[in-house]
Amino acid sequence: INIYEQIIHNFEFNNKVKILKITNEIKTGILVIIGIGLFVFGFSYLKSNDIFVSDRTFYAVYSDVEGVVNGTPVTVNGLPVGSIQNISFHNGNNLLVKFRVENDIEFSVNSLAQIYETGLIGGKALAIIPSNDNSRIAISNDTLKSAIAPGLTDLVNKKITNLQVKIESMVMSADSVLYKINRVFD
Repeated sequence: INIYEQIIHNFEFNNKVKILKITNEIKTGILVIIGIGLFVFGFSYLKSNDIFVSDRTFYAVYSDVEGVVNGTPVTVNGLPVGSIQNISFHNGNNLLVKFRVENDIEFSVNSLAQIYETGLIGGKALAIIPSNDNSRIAISNDTLKSAIAPGLTDLVNKKITNLQVKIESMVMSADSVLYKINRVFD
């Protein structure tokens, strides 16, 4: 009986070791799968693509994107609702901007996709200005009308141009007055 007990004991010990090896392999496999999943999620997050958010894709065509890049926020009434996914050349020198918008935001197909400055430093964003008409709701892969809002530098340059014209005419008037005063003293 002693020999049988020893054989059974050795058999039980060997099976426990095999079970431990299998569970360690399974644990390692699960850890690798979780690591790959976190890498994919992190990479998508860095590209400004949310994996768990359902969204729609839209397009707009611009002659100049004014410094907008991938990941630039898309807003509706100032609320961030998506981001720019890709910018590529389209029909020669025009640029095709592909952007995503969350599914719960609805707007007309006649809405305007406008590039604007977000602040004084010069950051840019894309605003969807909803159209209040009775057109159909925009669906994924629609192309929206595009526009570029004048920025602070554009407005300042416009005002400076008017001021420059006035200063030049004032300098010309002062020059003629000084010339006449100089002739009086001669």
